[in-house]
Amino acid sequence: MQPITPTSPVQGIIFDFGSTLSITRVAWPVIIAEGAAAIAAWLRQAGLTLPDDFAEQWAAALRRANRHGDTEGIEFSAETVLAELLAAQGHDYFSADRLMAATDCYFTVEDGLRVPAPGAVDLLAALKLAGYRVGILSNTPGGRWVQRWIDSHGFRPYVDIVVTSDMLGIRKPRPEIFLATLKQLGLREPRRAVMVGDTLAHDIAGAQALGMRTVLVALPEDQGFVVPTADGQIMPIARPPVAADVCPDAEIHALADLIPLLERWQRDGR
Repeated sequence: MQPITPTSPVQGIIFDFGSTLSITRVAWPVIIAEGAAAIAAWLRQAGLTLPDDFAEQWAAALRRANRHGDTEGIEFSAETVLAELLAAQGHDYFSADRLMAATDCYFTVEDGLRVPAPGAVDLLAALKLAGYRVGILSNTPGGRWVQRWIDSHGFRPYVDIVVTSDMLGIRKPRPEIFLATLKQLGLREPRRAVMVGDTLAHDIAGAQALGMRTVLVALPEDQGFVVPTADGQIMPIARPPVAADVCPDAEIHALADLIPLLERWQRDGR
C-alpha cells in the first residue's frame, strides 16, 4: 500500500466493529440467549431472588433499549438497562461495581463466539503503516467489553481511537457521533474520511449525510445476522429500515478488498 501524504484525498478510515472487523460464529439470538442465562445465574449466585423468566426479561429489555436507540438515536449502557430492570423488581440497591460485574458476565459469553474477521489485523496494520488515521466506531451498550476485546485480539497497536455509543449516549446514524470520532482523529473535513461498516441504516446513511465516503461490508463468514430454518435453509435477520436513496460508494466482501479501493481513490484524486 502506498504511503499517504498531506494532500492525499483520503486521510482516515473509520470502521464499524461487529460484522466488519469482527464476526460471530453463531446468530445473534443465540448469543443473547446464552448471555442472558449467564447473567441470570450470576445474579442468583450473588443472592438475588429473581423470577424464573429473568433471562428472557433481560433479553427483552436489551431489545427494547436497542429499538429505542434506533428510533431516538440514544444509547443506554448495559449497566443502566440492568439497573432499571432490577429496580422494577425491588432490587434497587445494587452497586455500580456489581452491575459492571454482572454485565461483564453477560458479555463474556460473546468472547468465545466472536473472532476477528479474516484479514482484520493485517488490514489495520497495513493502514497504520501507510499513515492513515484509523478509528473504530461501534453502536453498543457494552463499550467496556469492546475495548477489552480489541486489546485481547491485537487490534490496539493499529487503531488510534475506539469510540462506542454508550460512551457518548448517542448512536449512529446521528451526525454528532461521527463528528466526535472525526474530531478525535484530527480530521476536520468529513470528505477526507471513509466509513466502513455492514449496516446501511447506521454506518452508511449517517456517514453519507456528512459527506464521508462509504464502504458497505458483507462478509460471508459472519453468522451474526443469519439463522437456520427448520428445513435446513438460511434466513437473514431483518436489519433496520433505511431510505431508498442510501447507497454506499462501494461494497466489499473481504476486508482485503479495501486496499485496492483506497489506492484507486487516492490515485484518481477524488
